[in-house]
Amino acid sequence: MADLRIFLWRIFVGFTLLCLAFCVEACLRYRHKRGIDDEAGFSKRYEYFGQPVRDQKDQLYGYELLLREFNRQTRQWQLPHNVVDFPLSKMVTTIQHYADKLAEPIHTLALNMTVSQLIDFRSRYFFSWVQGLIGDTHLTVEIGAEDIVKAGFFRRRQLLRVLRAMQGSKISFTLENIDSSRKIYVLLRQFLPYVDYAKVNIRSFKKSPSHWIDITLAQWQRYAQQFNVTVTASRVEMPEQIHLLNRLHIGLRQGYAYGQPRQLPKKH
Repeated sequence: MADLRIFLWRIFVGFTLLCLAFCVEACLRYRHKRGIDDEAGFSKRYEYFGQPVRDQKDQLYGYELLLREFNRQTRQWQLPHNVVDFPLSKMVTTIQHYADKLAEPIHTLALNMTVSQLIDFRSRYFFSWVQGLIGDTHLTVEIGAEDIVKAGFFRRRQLLRVLRAMQGSKISFTLENIDSSRKIYVLLRQFLPYVDYAKVNIRSFKKSPSHWIDITLAQWQRYAQQFNVTVTASRVEMPEQIHLLNRLHIGLRQGYAYGQPRQLPKKH
């Protein structure tokens, strides 16, 4: 009997120490987790540029906010390097700064978020802040297909729970940078019931001797329509791409054919 008590006591002590170790590790990871709500060092180095999104009639529909980094040596803005999970607090500041100060009225502001940001529990507060800031301007959150691929099974399940919980909110969600591969098609179709837009990379849907198309743009469009998901296009540059989009009646487009990323025009 004494041996059993000692054995159970050792199990209790071991389990308690293990729990304490997990708590300490989680605390340390939280305190050093870059890019969720700590924007120290970000404010002056980074800014959002806006790339216009236009409809089939070439009317301005909205802007996608794209992160840029200021290079002090060249004195120019450039694509950022090694920035993971840009601070949500900085995103809130940016949305507040632009939502009601743009020179032209727009329907939507699109913002990129990572899987890590979306499944972090603090994202709930972020969405609450945003909904109180944007007024009549609609916010669309874009989630990269490659980021979802890299996320792994359990993080993808967490993302699905977040998207389910956000259904019925004023915030829309987009699966972006969708290519023509079967891998992406199989992976992303489980998310379609919980998003509003599917943004395809139009470059990926041009067949060539070195590039095979598994899923055509028309197939993607038909499947998305089953879930009332609107297909949009990015990286539109060439007349033949515009012709394809017109033929498929894909209205919302983005790319150098419609405008490069630039600092957003504000009211004077």
